[in-house]
Amino acid sequence: MDPGDGKLAAGIDFLRFIATGAFNPAAAGSCVSVDAAFNTLPIVRDSLDQNNVSWRGGLNWKPSDDSLLYANATKGYKAGTFTPLPAVFASQLTPITQESVLAYEAGFRLSTLNRAVQLSGAGFYYDYKNKQILGYKTFTAFGNLPALQNIPKSSVRGAELQATVVPFTGLHLTGGASYIDSRVNGSVIAPDPFGVSIDLKGEAFPNAPKWQLVGDGEYDFPITGRLGLFLGAGANYRTATNAAFGETEATKIPAYALLDVRAGIQSADGAWRAQLWGHNVLDRFYLLNVSHVTDSVARTVGMPATYGITVSAHFN
Repeated sequence: MDPGDGKLAAGIDFLRFIATGAFNPAAAGSCVSVDAAFNTLPIVRDSLDQNNVSWRGGLNWKPSDDSLLYANATKGYKAGTFTPLPAVFASQLTPITQESVLAYEAGFRLSTLNRAVQLSGAGFYYDYKNKQILGYKTFTAFGNLPALQNIPKSSVRGAELQATVVPFTGLHLTGGASYIDSRVNGSVIAPDPFGVSIDLKGEAFPNAPKWQLVGDGEYDFPITGRLGLFLGAGANYRTATNAAFGETEATKIPAYALLDVRAGIQSADGAWRAQLWGHNVLDRFYLLNVSHVTDSVARTVGMPATYGITVSAHFN
């Protein structure tokens, strides 16, 4: 959509003239999406009619009151959709079909030592059909532009483990780890962020690090009959990944680890809490995402060392 000053409309007119030799000016403030022949479209209309049947089956077994073993299989769907991205070509708005996944999962939950130690874990396998992922398409005169795409066959294998430990009254320790091996199965030819046609076969999903680790600890103790003090810290780590298919160096997201700390006071009944906190106290530089559009590479970075105060209360 032209913002109203006519500049974008004039740019589209110029490109249309170069591509076709025709001059058919678009009005200021109008929609400037074009078809394959560079004709301006007042509105892009399309429809998507699909249906599906989801199902789920599972088994649970409790060997004891403090343990559970389970396994399940699920067939689920994600509705087809139209891209929410701004579009120059109407073909950027071509809908993508529904995504389906056949998911298998088996896991356990265990509590021991009078619930001082609680463990849970699971292994899983997801078999995707037509997974919806943001990628790129190549368009005449504009080159590479973002567009949603379907990956015909892909899969995820992984496992996760969580633990909560209370060694003694007042000290709470939690931790978790997850491993994810995602990949495109079968040959899929598509452009990378720089317009080079590549085969996506065997590549991992964008923004899908293989390992993620989290940990947190908090110790609270009374200082009067009505007030308590707490001290805590949390850390998280994730391995390197890539923001786009093609796994180019320009779109790489390096591994990083962050440390947070907190301290404060709270009422004995838990009705209110006041805390001082610090996020990324080691002031690590880290990337959240990388994108490439036309001739620019944009990197979204995480917050530097940040400190604050939070006061919260519960009302009955």
